[in-house]
Amino acid sequence: MAEIQINVLGTSFALKAPEELPYLEKIHEYFKNVCDEIQKSDGIQDQKKTAVLAGILIADQLFKEKQKALEAKNAAQKSAAESDPLEDLAAARLAKSMIEKIDRALE
Repeated sequence: MAEIQINVLGTSFALKAPEELPYLEKIHEYFKNVCDEIQKSDGIQDQKKTAVLAGILIADQLFKEKQKALEAKNAAQKSAAESDPLEDLAAARLAKSMIEKIDRALE
């Protein structure tokens, strides 16, 4: 468990969390960077609006990453389901044969 002092958008408070301090520092820095980028690019100076937009942008990134992970998992499952058991068996037999030949050569 670690404690970090949060200073963002004119607000300061202490945060305790079960994660390690370096992780909390990365999260804090990331959020500050998102807020800074919003204020620079959109010219928004209202701190509440900046915080809400930052939360929405980060949630958007999270959902996109989750979608990518789900698609990758589905593709892997589809690939595994489409694999030919006879090809897998043939590959296993070939591997076994090669191992036996190597063992004999090493004897």
